[in-house]
Amino acid sequence: MLFNKIITLSLNPVADITCYLNEFQIGEENRVENELYDAAGKAVDVSRVLQSYEIPNTALIVAGEENSKRYFERLKDENVTTRIIFTQGRLRENITIISANGVQTRLMRQGPRLKHKTIDELEVALSEEIRPTTLVVVAGKMPEGITSPILCEICAFIKEAGGIIALDTQSVTMEDIAKIRPWVIKPNFEELSNLVGRELDTIGKVKQAAIEIADQGVRHVLASLGGEGMVYTDGKVTYKADVPELSEIKSTVGAGDAALAGFIIAHDYKYDVPRSLQFSAAFGTASCLVEGTNPPRRISVAMVNNQVNVYEI
Repeated sequence: MLFNKIITLSLNPVADITCYLNEFQIGEENRVENELYDAAGKAVDVSRVLQSYEIPNTALIVAGEENSKRYFERLKDENVTTRIIFTQGRLRENITIISANGVQTRLMRQGPRLKHKTIDELEVALSEEIRPTTLVVVAGKMPEGITSPILCEICAFIKEAGGIIALDTQSVTMEDIAKIRPWVIKPNFEELSNLVGRELDTIGKVKQAAIEIADQGVRHVLASLGGEGMVYTDGKVTYKADVPELSEIKSTVGAGDAALAGFIIAHDYKYDVPRSLQFSAAFGTASCLVEGTNPPRRISVAMVNNQVNVYEI
């Protein structure tokens, strides 16, 4: 199954501001040596990676209008196609402070609360954008005003219009997943543990947890495990991807988003499952070699891809 169109849905986008310091001291003045500004958010990050590989897509974004000008200028610079629904309030900002020793501190601001009027506008936009076999990437932290029932309703609306869902959000429960039944879901280790409600201290337990999610009607489960690689299952066959150890990590923010984008790109390339998992793991790992939430470089993806080991477990 190939997608005739790809939409990424961002209900709570975020500007990622990364500040580099020689030393960070609480209670003291701290001089910023360098600063990066990225237009981000999980769904937007997926769009940026897809665009960097020339995979056509549209980022459908609900954004607070007060401070979003720079955000959308940055996306325009990256040639990301957007459809924007403005709402009252400020676009969310995450501030990451990185000291010379690599220690990171994150300050996470709140975004706007979405009202029913905005949700109605969103459904109009979705109805105009979605066609049968349109992939809709629903990703990121849900804003205030989007409860689990409302999120499930939005996903039901997408599927009724013929859309196919890729899901990557911490804002769902196992019961929600059973209702949404996404084509692919990509929890990280912590999210996977929270979904099944228990500690996962072995790969065997990770495998079992992933299978339990697949049993909810999910076609593909991609569990990202940081430096431990990834686990994939469709409920019947399970694979593990081991990734190379990196000598230098510049940023881990957005690695999971890059991994999801890599899986989607692999599907577009008609790769089989083991090769798709290998590609996904390579994208996630290579993204750690760039600053901020920038898409991984193609040369880095190719280099890492040759070092990813995929095997059945």
